[in-house]
Amino acid sequence: MPATLYTDTLIRKRDPTLAEDKVQALAAVWDEVVQRIIKALFDLEKAVERELHINMKAEMAFELARLMLFYAERVVDKRVGERRLQDIDPQAERAECLGPEGEGIIMETARIGHEHIWSKKMDERWTPKSRKALELEKTPRLPGKLAVKTVTDKHFISRWFIRDFWADGPSATRWKRKDGEWAGDAILFAQWGHRTGLWDDRVEAYFALLENDGKQPIEMLLQTIPLNQPQQLAFVGYLVIHLLRSPRFIGQLRVSMRDMLDEAARDAGIEFDEMARRAYATLFTENQIYNAYSRPIMWSQWAILTAQKPVFVLPDTFCARGSIDGEHRLIVPLTPTKCFVTLAAKEEEKRVVPFSHTADPALASAISQLLVEAAQDDFLAHRDFAPAKADPSVNFAKVLEALGEALGDEPQDAYPSAP
Repeated sequence: MPATLYTDTLIRKRDPTLAEDKVQALAAVWDEVVQRIIKALFDLEKAVERELHINMKAEMAFELARLMLFYAERVVDKRVGERRLQDIDPQAERAECLGPEGEGIIMETARIGHEHIWSKKMDERWTPKSRKALELEKTPRLPGKLAVKTVTDKHFISRWFIRDFWADGPSATRWKRKDGEWAGDAILFAQWGHRTGLWDDRVEAYFALLENDGKQPIEMLLQTIPLNQPQQLAFVGYLVIHLLRSPRFIGQLRVSMRDMLDEAARDAGIEFDEMARRAYATLFTENQIYNAYSRPIMWSQWAILTAQKPVFVLPDTFCARGSIDGEHRLIVPLTPTKCFVTLAAKEEEKRVVPFSHTADPALASAISQLLVEAAQDDFLAHRDFAPAKADPSVNFAKVLEALGEALGDEPQDAYPSAP
């Protein structure tokens, strides 16, 4: 359990002029109250026999963090009441909060919290999920088989992703380059995100397996629900296949290998496009290539950025990409107001949820510009969106730096290990 529960931050918000020694003295008392509530709550939980799967750890840790912050706010609100902070004596406060009467209030608060919050989560969510996970381990599913079938339109962005987050009913708003400018129009969302002949049907079936695994993690990220490790890996896999299957990437690959592919096609007696598709398929048999993309994504710090207006767009390249110290970094638009960002900083242990930040208009506009500039031919946007005049000073590295500084200037929730 962390020593700091942010009661000091709550105190400073109430009275920014309060002397720091008084802030720390009061925070020490109220932190102790919160810690005792949590300890008493888990003493009650220890008396209950439950079998939990390790995959519940991340979600339980997140709920514990929320519970601690909830109690911190309640304790400060309750103890301050109508009093002025400068009039509260820390020694008298300690005696009242942690004495016999205060201890009774702590125990009753823990009992209510266990009965109505923690135990309810256990019974309704974590125990059933654990039971299901443990049963699956005893009788694991066989690996999914590739359902190879003829598909003319190859989706380079998942159809469900477009439908769920970028469509307006059956329609979508597309912006397309026209005479050097962007022109917007309404289209059926099913008309966008696919082309013919990009890869063969076996690769299409492989993509279908991977992209379905990415749906749940994205929905959880948008709801600030923590991901366990398999879900994190599935999400990273979803991002990597979108990097590798964008028409721009495939086009660049064909250009860079044209001479070699021409020669191979002649020797095999097949068309260049068919040889290019065969060569592309070999990418997905090389773990080294996958790891080169996935590792920097997995072990960079993650953030979910929220815009106050729907200014984020979905480029036909799926995301904006940059490089920090030779490693890939991404800005992935999830919705017109939410972006997933891999930050410049790295981490050795994944947070159970990404950092969170609401962008000011300048930062949101800069990210919007990067996403527009990432588009090769067109992009999807909210129906109220219109491209702003580009700022020549905006670049990927500066945007990540600004976001990192913004996150450093505001307190982030602590996410301790689950008990």
